[in-house]
Amino acid sequence: MDNLALQCRCGQVSGRAIKVTPAAATRVVCYCRDCQRFANWLDAAEQTLDSWGGTDIFQLPPARLQIHQGHEHIRCLRLSEKGLYRWYAGCCKTPIGNSLKPSVPLIGLISSFVSDSQAELKTGPVCARVNLGGATAQIPSSLISAAPSRSYLLRLLGKMASWKLRGLGRPHPFFAPRGEPISPPQIIES
Repeated sequence: MDNLALQCRCGQVSGRAIKVTPAAATRVVCYCRDCQRFANWLDAAEQTLDSWGGTDIFQLPPARLQIHQGHEHIRCLRLSEKGLYRWYAGCCKTPIGNSLKPSVPLIGLISSFVSDSQAELKTGPVCARVNLGGATAQIPSSLISAAPSRSYLLRLLGKMASWKLRGLGRPHPFFAPRGEPISPPQIIES
């Protein structure tokens, strides 16, 4: 197992993901319009979205994400009252990740926050491409067939159940022990 170095564009927020292996988490590319909207709202589309509008996300349990510096710069937004918590570095608007409520043991770490030169080797290949209907251009069929989304949800749910049973939902880097977000979410309705 290895660690993955994390840092925002300006260097004010940094940390690491610990015990990283391709089998220990899930790497996906999401083409949903909400991920695109988040990147565009932050003026970070160029650094975050691929040629087809996809966001590269490494999904891991909260206990494996550590923020060492810059907690005061972490901000949160939600694209609706009940939407995902979307975390970013307020200092330079680098997308950090996505999460559900604090009781759900899952963080989607966005690749633009990963500063590790060996990230691809440590996280492994993309295992699924999801929400293909939101793609901004035709995704090559070779990419889709190399990362089919058919069994992805079952694999992810199995990992999340395992993480919950093993206590990897805590500590959560973005929620205080009583469950409130470390930064009050700004609601961005469309």
